[in-house]
Amino acid sequence: MIKLTFEPRPIGLTDALVKELTDLFKQNKKKAVWKRKDIKQALLKMSNNKCCYCECDVVQASNYMQVEHFYHKDKFEDKVLDWENLLPCCQRCNTTKNDHDVVETPLIHPAIDNPQDELSFKLYRLYGKTDLGKETIRKINLNDDDRLVDVRYALGKELIFELEEILDKAERFEKGLYSQKGRLTSHLSKIMKRCIPSTVFSATKATILLHEDSYQQTKAIFIKHNLWAPTFQELEDLAKSCALDLK
Repeated sequence: MIKLTFEPRPIGLTDALVKELTDLFKQNKKKAVWKRKDIKQALLKMSNNKCCYCECDVVQASNYMQVEHFYHKDKFEDKVLDWENLLPCCQRCNTTKNDHDVVETPLIHPAIDNPQDELSFKLYRLYGKTDLGKETIRKINLNDDDRLVDVRYALGKELIFELEEILDKAERFEKGLYSQKGRLTSHLSKIMKRCIPSTVFSATKATILLHEDSYQQTKAIFIKHNLWAPTFQELEDLAKSCALDLK
């Protein structure tokens, strides 16, 4: 989970229309008044096509993007189209959260709270730094072994392999045994771009990137030989914005 930023409410979703659709929902709760193309598009833009909780790709048919009502629509009817109550969510997370009452038992709101303050990471599992973090992990099952932990592990394993590979190239470059400077810098850039907030499971990948010795050693070699361009620092800063502390 990473910090999200609200997109502007769709222009077509005027105050008058929100009231009209909210009243319609109150009269008949089977009316899915939130199922609008402009709402879906804005929410997908907000999260870069990811679930707001687990960071899986919700454009994939198997995950199926749903509009999540942070305050459950059946109990908080007036918030059914409250813009700050709508989030992009995968079917698994939305079904797991179900009708949980976030007033009675608060959970992390990804666009209001900063998950970095609430969560930590160890061995591809999330841990709560606070009661809010612990309850969010428990309720949404963010350590689902089959759907989440195994995926984080596979992505982490691949990332670590590539970091070790580029460190080997960097060390050979330093010894004069590898002369393809352009390929070396391009390879590191490619790796780092996988660890920024717009990518799936970015919190996992960014955390691994920044805490791996192979990355830090490669960075040191790049700095020593004037290969550490401003774009690398920009990518690292983006990774830092979503990386979690290690438990």
